[in-house]
Amino acid sequence: MTRYRPDPLRLLFIAEAPPAYKVNRLFYFHDIKTGDALFLEMMKVLYGTFIGFSESEGFLKPLSIKDVRRRKPELLNRFVSDGYFLIDASERPMPDGATAPAKLELLRQSLPGLKIRVKALLGEQSVPIVLIGGVTHKACFSPLKDEGYNVINEEMINHPARGGQLFFRKKLRNTLNQIGRTQSTSLQMGS
Repeated sequence: MTRYRPDPLRLLFIAEAPPAYKVNRLFYFHDIKTGDALFLEMMKVLYGTFIGFSESEGFLKPLSIKDVRRRKPELLNRFVSDGYFLIDASERPMPDGATAPAKLELLRQSLPGLKIRVKALLGEQSVPIVLIGGVTHKACFSPLKDEGYNVINEEMINHPARGGQLFFRKKLRNTLNQIGRTQSTSLQMGS
């Protein structure tokens, strides 16, 4: 994951926790065939035009999710060059079947470690932070704000798994528009 750490880091995304180890589908893994909703949906928001995706039309023929997955290393390199980085609030996966209150408690327990990692990554507190997922937002928003960090989404951004894709894209797009982050023009599918 350190190979995808940008310098300088311009925007930090914080999601809930890595998937269970048995699943092997972390955001930065290349050979993923399913279960990578966070990566796919984030690419649709950040680089939609360039992966052949529009909110009104979906994927333009003949492009597809397969094409995005095939170009994952290239997209991750663009993600890095744009100064984006994604970490998890908890470094450990959530237990199977954990309820929202159980996840919230586990994330609250992870806050001291998260604050150390955020401080080490950002160096300065003005770098924007986007929290992804309801539990992540509930557990981390106030503690990070209280430390002086620039958490830019006052509202929770749905995680794109389990049917939350449209809400994720809409809320993330609105959040990024607030800080003037627009799609990069230097990456096109098929080039």
